[in-house]
Amino acid sequence: MYKLLIACALALTFTDAPVFAKGRQAEDFHSNIAYVVDVDSGEVLVDRNSLAISPIASISKLMASIVVLESGQGLAEPLRIEREDIARQSSAKWKLKVGTEISRMRVLRVGLMSSENRAINALARSYVGGTGAFVAAMNLKAKELGMAHTHFIEPTGLSPQNVSTAQDLVLLLQESMRYPLIQEFSTTEKFNVVDGIHAPQPFVNTNPIVRNEIMDVLVQKTGYIAAAGRCLVMEAKIKGRNIAMVFLQSNGKNTRFKDALFAKAALEKIQ
Repeated sequence: MYKLLIACALALTFTDAPVFAKGRQAEDFHSNIAYVVDVDSGEVLVDRNSLAISPIASISKLMASIVVLESGQGLAEPLRIEREDIARQSSAKWKLKVGTEISRMRVLRVGLMSSENRAINALARSYVGGTGAFVAAMNLKAKELGMAHTHFIEPTGLSPQNVSTAQDLVLLLQESMRYPLIQEFSTTEKFNVVDGIHAPQPFVNTNPIVRNEIMDVLVQKTGYIAAAGRCLVMEAKIKGRNIAMVFLQSNGKNTRFKDALFAKAALEKIQ
């Protein structure tokens, strides 16, 4: 049903979608922060408030994933979800059951594709030095990447004090593209967690564009908390071009996805 709704919205909204025109690109997008860049050429196609500092919600999990993969910790090592991993602020429908024991690799997959907060908390807790050291590594990596307006105080993005700018987040997308596992896990459509203890726990990707294969998405992450609004960062292949998109402070559950589909439709009209 959702796939049909998305397809209908795409047909109705973008049949007459204009190409990007100088001076009016941002007017066609509804997210309060919108930034679209051809990362191969460096051409900025859309820029609305790209330097505004904003909470980024679960976009934080991309940086957390980079820290996990750079840690050198064994991906096959088993991790157990503990009560201390429960994210009390989260209202997410699907959550890993306390006591679930699976590999660090599977925990990372669920944390990225389904934005599972307990998974990310377990990864941070099991980091050498614990969660504090993990968050410090996130901030150090941001500094190394030149993300001058980015700061993290916890790993999941549930805190409104995890902040960044759209321009900084393009740098994060580009760094994420260096890790095949981040590309794979962030674009996994669905995954069942089987640990031999609990009944299979099903998880799905939080991004309907990925779930319904509407675009050739290379890497992506969604996010939401009240202070950040609906968020989406994504790099996709469109007409042979690598296009980075950042949409923050979107109102309405699907606005960020409609903005991404609008960008795709407009780019496809460029000869």
